[in-house]
Parts: sequence; C-alpha cells; structure tokens
Amino acid sequence: MLSQQKTEEILEAVWVADEEGDDSAANVRAHCPEDVSDDDLAELQRQDLVITEDQHLRLTGRGRTQARGVVRRHRLTESLLTYVLKLPESQAHEIACHMEHILPPEMEISICTLLGHPEFSPEGKPIPPGEDCLERLDSVQVQIVNLCEMKPGEEGRIAYIKPKHHRRLHRLSSFGIVPGVVVELHQRSPAYVIKFEQTELAIDRDVAEDIYVRRIS
Repeated sequence: MLSQQKTEEILEAVWVADEEGDDSAANVRAHCPEDVSDDDLAELQRQDLVITEDQHLRLTGRGRTQARGVVRRHRLTESLLTYVLKLPESQAHEIACHMEHILPPEMEISICTLLGHPEFSPEGKPIPPGEDCLERLDSVQVQIVNLCEMKPGEEGRIAYIKPKHHRRLHRLSSFGIVPGVVVELHQRSPAYVIKFEQTELAIDRDVAEDIYVRRIS
C-alpha cells in the first residue's frame, strides 16, 4: 500500500512531466525523488489517480485535483522562503518538498494572500490558483495600486509582482524587489525611481506597471 506522501510525490512528478510535454513513465520517474515501481503505478491506477498507456502516464480528474494541491503548496512555500525569508532557491526547494505534504489549508491561503496571489514560482513555474484567489484578489484590489499610480514621496509595501514575462521576476528579485519590501517613489520622469533599503533604483514604466503596492499612509 502506497503512503500518502509517496502518492503525492508521484502525482506531482506526473504533473511536472506533463508541464514539460513529456508524460513518459521514464520522465515521471526522473522527476520523482522516490523510486517508482510498476506496482506503484498499478496501485495509483487502481485508485483512479492515473491512467497508463504505452508507458505514458496521465492524471485522472481525481489525480489532477490531488496533484494540483501538492504543486500549489510546494510553489507557494518556495515563493515565501525565497522572496520573504530570502533563502537560497536550492534550500527553499528542499524545505518546500517537505512542507507540500503538511501545509494546512489555512496557512496555504495566508501565504498566497501575503504574496498577493503570485502566478509564478521563483523558478518561473506557474502556481495553480486556489479557488479563492480571484475572489480574494478582487476584495483587496481597492487597497492595492500599481506603482505607476503613486505620487513622488509616497510609500507602499509591495503586495505582489505580476510580470508580463516571468524572467523579469528573477531580474526584479535579484535587485531586492520582492513582496513585503517597502518602497518610496522618488520620481516618475524620465524614469521611475524608487528607494528601498538604502537602495535607489531606476526602472522603465513597463517594469513599474508590473509592481503592485499597498499604500502606506
């Protein structure tokens, strides 16, 4: 009988393999930190979690629901550890591999809200949205403004970053522009200049549009 943790590890590996466009059993095994036997796959099929066809694996509706939750918890935890606690990505990944199995639903929601319902993990992988993401985002949106809407001298705490290209997320985080950081808009023209943590940074409007802050009175 498969443990719940191993079941989740395999389902997560199937999800990641599918994201890559290679749902072969070999690729699933490559992504799973535990050994995956044919008996394991047969057990998941008996539980109606996966379908196996010609050495390819697909998630059933039930399996996709479980895998989605594991992937979401992993990538949210990774984001929190990287952006807020500023741990190295390798360390954040290791901790997230453990937390994805034990993170309570209420903590998952709190992390997602704190980070502003992020769409991508630090590695640029999509974070599956929770059922309450859009509803909660709408409810707090009135408190959150785009950086371009701020006036010189105003301060705001970064709520979330919604880059047009996920590679830009890495660039901004390398400068220290991450959720939770307090920034002051210094000037708007000819470039947007922000001050934060003894740092002054000039960014184009296109980049400023990606940054959303909660104004500080």
